[in-house]
Amino acid sequence: MMKITNRSGLAILTTVLCSVSGQLNACSLVPLLDAFETGHTEALAPVMPNFKVAGIERGSDDGNYGSCSDFGFITFKLSGSYPPQGYIFERVRGEFEDRLFEPVAVMPSKFIDDKALFTFVWLDGSSSEQEPINFTVSIVAVNRAGERSEPQYLEVRHPGVASPWWKFW
Repeated sequence: MMKITNRSGLAILTTVLCSVSGQLNACSLVPLLDAFETGHTEALAPVMPNFKVAGIERGSDDGNYGSCSDFGFITFKLSGSYPPQGYIFERVRGEFEDRLFEPVAVMPSKFIDDKALFTFVWLDGSSSEQEPINFTVSIVAVNRAGERSEPQYLEVRHPGVASPWWKFW
């Protein structure tokens, strides 16, 4: 048995034991989007974007309340080549249960390898049943001078997830 004689030794031992623990009780995500910096006086004119819905992943209940399984993810993929610009996403039609978009220009985070992917996260719920998604998003490009392009309108749809047939309670 190891004997700890001072507080710093006890703190180090506690830190080591906590770091090798097999179970984590908190969900943590790397930043997926960063704010796009404007304020420059000169910039190329913003170009209207061409986004497609690349994927929608719904939240679920994996039995671990410390996991991120109850998060939903909507990923948009930008097609083509563009000058340095950010994008403002805004829900303009349809209903959505949560505030998915912030009213600021964004760009993919430095932690994201594919700079054409824009992923938004919301708390979808820890359930085996999810309601359908059907809304329209307006996407506007913003250049470094703060000028805006014409909007692209994109339909976002998901059929939802029905409760399993065997689950009747």
